Amino acid sequence: MIEKDVILWKVESVTLIFIVVCVSLSLYLTFLSVQILDDNLSKQLVAFAVFFLVTGIVIFAALTVHLGIKKVVSQTEDIVKK
Repeated sequence: MIEKDVILWKVESVTLIFIVVCVSLSLYLTFLSVQILDDNLSKQLVAFAVFFLVTGIVIFAALTVHLGIKKVVSQTEDIVKK
């Protein structure tokens, strides 16, 4: 592997870790909102949970598009080289 590929794998790994953290925080905050008796705090926790879930989904979609484009470009470069 060349150095550029190693850096891309590190970036993708960090992005996947960030996605897992966002989804985990979303689930945890949702669980906490069920346990708390105060309605205002419960609504705020649900709002934060939705924010983290949407953030995780958006980053996952961006990573998927990035990987798809990278795959198409690499296949195109292989065809052009032949």
